[in-house]
Amino acid sequence: MSKINDTKYNEGMQHVKQAEKYMKTSLFKWQPDRDSAISEYQKAATDFRNAKAIDKAKDTYIHVAELQQQMNSTFHAAKSYEQAGLLCKENKDWDEACHLMTMAAQMFQEHGTPDTAALTLDKAGKMMEQVKPGRAIDLYIRACDVAEIEDRPINCAEFIGKAARLLINSQRYEEAINALQRELEYYLAAESYDKMKKVIMGQVLVHLTHDDYVAADLCFKNSLSLPEFGSSEEAGALEDLLTAYDEGDDDKGKTTLNLPLFKYLDNAFAKLAKGLVMPTGLGGKAGDNKGIVIEDGEFDGDDLR
Repeated sequence: MSKINDTKYNEGMQHVKQAEKYMKTSLFKWQPDRDSAISEYQKAATDFRNAKAIDKAKDTYIHVAELQQQMNSTFHAAKSYEQAGLLCKENKDWDEACHLMTMAAQMFQEHGTPDTAALTLDKAGKMMEQVKPGRAIDLYIRACDVAEIEDRPINCAEFIGKAARLLINSQRYEEAINALQRELEYYLAAESYDKMKKVIMGQVLVHLTHDDYVAADLCFKNSLSLPEFGSSEEAGALEDLLTAYDEGDDDKGKTTLNLPLFKYLDNAFAKLAKGLVMPTGLGGKAGDNKGIVIEDGEFDGDDLR
């Protein structure tokens, strides 16, 4: 932890003392001067932050937020809670950071600015991705739900897409499939067909990674009627991949997965493509007769029934 800068810290304390004076009442001053006190506390928080006294700065921003709430200044209170949450990141206090950022988002929403609420949840999600991916997933899904209030399908797609990719990385494939379906629908609503096609590729890859050829094939066939997909390069590549998987044709599968269309998908999808293995059988369809060992002599179709 960085050493506290005493000079800046002391300057901050002077602002705190001045703020406390503004909050005092007397015989001739019946109401505290909250506006002036907030201004001083904000200056103090800045000084504490510059002094590397992160906890003190965080607590001061929270105090500012509480005063702003008392004045029914919901938007500014939300901004102060957001600042406090961002400071928690510097101390790696992830749970507190998430709590404060979520509180800020809720207040933005109450104030009638859901777009700002969604962006705050998105910031919190980015903050949590590496340390608590499960929390990040929840934050991104909530950001999507909030953005939906404003009828912003592109933003919704971006937020739910982030959740989907974290679900893939966490091998929570069934939840990822549901999230990807939402992402597809948002891009379809926004007529963003190029991005929609990439999501379809991701869906098929997730189904195959989850060893569900039937679902992958159904997903592909249901997508053929979507705008600009049926005759697209992506559709042709997916058809080749599904054929290779169904036939257990490893060479054809590798050739298809090495196409730039798969190699240059975003990271989560590209990793699935790189790790996908064609199933092997006895010359039949993918998955047929796996693990069957034939010993001593000939066999016919009846032996496999």
